[in-house]
Amino acid sequence: MEKTLTITIPSYNVEKTLKETVDSLLEPSILNDLEILIVNDGSKDSTSEIAHEYEKKYPNTVRAIDKENGGHGSTINTGMREATGRYFKVVDGDDWLITENLAKLVKDLKSLNTDIVYNPYYEVNDKTRSRELFTELKEDIQLEKVYTFDAVADKVYIPMHSMTFRTEILKSHPIKIDEHRFYVDNEYVLMPIPFVESVIFFDYPVYLYRVFTENQSMNIKNMQKNFQHNYDVIMHMIEYYHNYKPLLSREKRDYFTRRIVDLIKVQYQIYFSFPFDWNVTKEIDRFNQELKGKDAQIYKDSHGTMVRFIRLQPKLFYPVIKLREKVRRS
Repeated sequence: MEKTLTITIPSYNVEKTLKETVDSLLEPSILNDLEILIVNDGSKDSTSEIAHEYEKKYPNTVRAIDKENGGHGSTINTGMREATGRYFKVVDGDDWLITENLAKLVKDLKSLNTDIVYNPYYEVNDKTRSRELFTELKEDIQLEKVYTFDAVADKVYIPMHSMTFRTEILKSHPIKIDEHRFYVDNEYVLMPIPFVESVIFFDYPVYLYRVFTENQSMNIKNMQKNFQHNYDVIMHMIEYYHNYKPLLSREKRDYFTRRIVDLIKVQYQIYFSFPFDWNVTKEIDRFNQELKGKDAQIYKDSHGTMVRFIRLQPKLFYPVIKLREKVRRS
């Protein structure tokens, strides 16, 4: 029996959360429609043992895949390669889904052949368990209507937690996410776009995204530690954009460049978060020069007020920006 949906669970040292993740997927009414791939990325805890326990208990639904550590991107690459379902979704091993809404999504997917299926998602505060709904739905977007991607490209950005891809899009094109890198979810959501033709929007949330954890890659200390990773993803995505630019519609080109500019803004925010250090100004200079060399227009489009000043004279304006932030926080 063909599976409707493959859910890949990137799993690295998630013994404390993996059971909550997998249990949220095991709605009895949809087990025959689900393929759950738990991709253990060389974990040093009991992640692998937990995964294999689920495989033994649900052999027709769950597969445990053990691999050497390669980072988040490598687990997604493995999932895309091994997937057999008509649709494909990534659920990280420290997140989980709303079970009843997953069942609803599977039911909807059975009647669809749309390239991207969109659902809102919740951010869940790991300390307070409070939820905040994130949605890209605008008033002029009709629910359950299939749009061409170009028709809505200027109205939405679809993040990983909201996205379900038609698997054929991922399998039939040269999509390979960077390995040994953080922030590659940006590659995952952008690299298939040249091949996407259609998208549909639903208003019920499915994904529960855990935030405010110490190990989260978006924690500012981790962003400072891994600033080169975001840098590398930006440069990779500019190169990828240039490779496919001649084939892209104007709407897709604009979509790509807006998302790359957003990543560039994050890179500057990381730089500005460091304590004052002249070495940071050298890093900013290095980033500016490579960015300008890669794509002068994207470089120009990423001019914010502070960015413009610091590009003109890093050694003068970087201390001013740091002082301004210090006063704002006091």
